[in-house]
Amino acid sequence: MTSGRFAPLAAAATAVVASAFLMLGPAGCDESQNAACTDNCPAVEGTYPLRFMGDAGLPAECVNLNVQPLADGEVLSIQRGEGGMLTGSLAGVPLTGQVYASGDLTLTGLPPPSSDGGVSTIYTLNATHTGGGDDDGGLVHGGLSGNFTGQFSRIQGTSALRCNVARPFTATRQ
Repeated sequence: MTSGRFAPLAAAATAVVASAFLMLGPAGCDESQNAACTDNCPAVEGTYPLRFMGDAGLPAECVNLNVQPLADGEVLSIQRGEGGMLTGSLAGVPLTGQVYASGDLTLTGLPPPSSDGGVSTIYTLNATHTGGGDDDGGLVHGGLSGNFTGQFSRIQGTSALRCNVARPFTATRQ
């Protein structure tokens, strides 16, 4: 004889699965904001000396990993390929990413792993192109403002040492 004890459980399971599928779709995002570029990409290619704001120093975990902070003036180099695809470099780390019609861009990269079991590094830059004047088409005086994130880790024995650095920056194209 079934007493209906399993009906609430089935209803709860259905609700959980349905909500999981809803979370897979874009949640309130305006796709026009991050539409991939074709011909309407802002001109972001160039070299940008980064100026970091609000430097509070490195977290203790980073000091333990012997991580060196990026210095003010470190040059971010960006080249644009097909459409909005970007390549670049920062402090010798090769970067790849995308620029969007809105002027937002993302670059990510990691240096090749060292053979001595050194620190693994991932750089991520999220920025907005601030554009130049109409007289130069944005090619000379353009700038970037955004956030740099560095993730560092090293396997030591059976555990991993990790640290994260997040620093806001501005940059003016050279």
